[in-house]
Amino acid sequence: MLKSKKNIFPLLGILYLVAFGFFIWGLAVGKYQVFPWAQIDAIYSEVHAYLTFEEAPEKTATQQVMLHHQENRSKFDFGGLKVRDSSFHDSGYLLISGFSKTHTQVVVELYSIAQDKVLHRWIPDIDDILERTPEFSDGPNMVKSYRVQHPLLLEDGGLVFTSGAGPMVKINRCSEIQWVLVHKFHHSIELDHQGNIVTCSKIDGDGPDTVLPIRDDAIAVVSPEGTLIDEYSIAKILLDNGHRTLIYGIGRFEHNRIHLNDAHPIIEEAGIAETGDVLISSRHLSTVGLVEPESSTIKWLKTGPWLNQHDINLLPDGRYSIFGNDMVRGYNKTGNVLVEKGVSDIYIYDPATDTVTQPYSAVMRAEKIGSLSQGRSRVLANGDVYIEQTDSARLLRISDKEVRWEYVNAVSENTVGALHWSRYLTDKEVNLRWLNDLICK
Repeated sequence: MLKSKKNIFPLLGILYLVAFGFFIWGLAVGKYQVFPWAQIDAIYSEVHAYLTFEEAPEKTATQQVMLHHQENRSKFDFGGLKVRDSSFHDSGYLLISGFSKTHTQVVVELYSIAQDKVLHRWIPDIDDILERTPEFSDGPNMVKSYRVQHPLLLEDGGLVFTSGAGPMVKINRCSEIQWVLVHKFHHSIELDHQGNIVTCSKIDGDGPDTVLPIRDDAIAVVSPEGTLIDEYSIAKILLDNGHRTLIYGIGRFEHNRIHLNDAHPIIEEAGIAETGDVLISSRHLSTVGLVEPESSTIKWLKTGPWLNQHDINLLPDGRYSIFGNDMVRGYNKTGNVLVEKGVSDIYIYDPATDTVTQPYSAVMRAEKIGSLSQGRSRVLANGDVYIEQTDSARLLRISDKEVRWEYVNAVSENTVGALHWSRYLTDKEVNLRWLNDLICK
């Protein structure tokens, strides 16, 4: 018995030395960022970005070591523009927010589809932005993960954007910073009928007087000069209109209950939608609606059949288009899963008759157009729809019968750079006069 105890002591000593060695190594990793700092940091950033509001497609361990944080293996055998319908002429433009391996950051490009040409490129000084906003220094607010989310092109060639979960920034046509508004803004950015900027925000604190604290997402209004004019709590609007069931009664309670991912102001009236109204999309409630923020009034609200959707838009005839991701969140340890085996869908909703149609389903299924965590769409004047398949770094224009063209943000022969909510702009929406006398340092 005594002999066996003596044999244990050397083993315990070895275990103690090993544990102490790992402790010292851990301190060195944290302080000096030696191996495996980069690998741990990449994983941490993904998880932290998810917890702070956004998601990104998961990388394998090898990809986390070998690829840039905003680079993934491509699913496609081409890069750039691929015209699928040669008989169709597209006079529109793309405002592409995407990771550039050349610049090792996200850049924004104004791209002519007809010319297959980049007309202008903005390269935001992300280091300068972060130096001006030390309150935001993790998640998407780092150089490697900064998104330049949903850039808004202004008449003078300037851009307004956010990191995806942080301050709002305006740069001029030469990429010089004009102003930075420190607040937690996220997701969509649009202009309202008065020329103010409407976006999504997170109000400090735990929201209105609710049974349990929730993340209080809001519709935020910002002046062209970069001043926060107002914020309208989505939780308050829901509670004021008798929708507490949506907050407390569906599924397990979570702090990020609403997850507002679109606040789209009405600028052209149609049906019951009037200027001053705002379309909202609550991803975690699979709910969209039309609200009048100033009076805290809901004009209509609908949950499903879309699932965990992004992007709602008003159509000229008073109907609405919704990009339904159609996925189940947190299905298992592998993360989210698309309900229709790799396919999302575009829904057309008519509140006057409470009917829903899916006119693009056949093409989306045939082409496997699906996006788990994000996505954008816009129904165009001729009935075609523009889609950002965010998770695959692909942009498309499709009709209800075929793909017109597709664009892949390739950054090497077999990898793509992340996209961060690009826009399709018609030739009437793009004023190129600011390019005529452009001289940048």
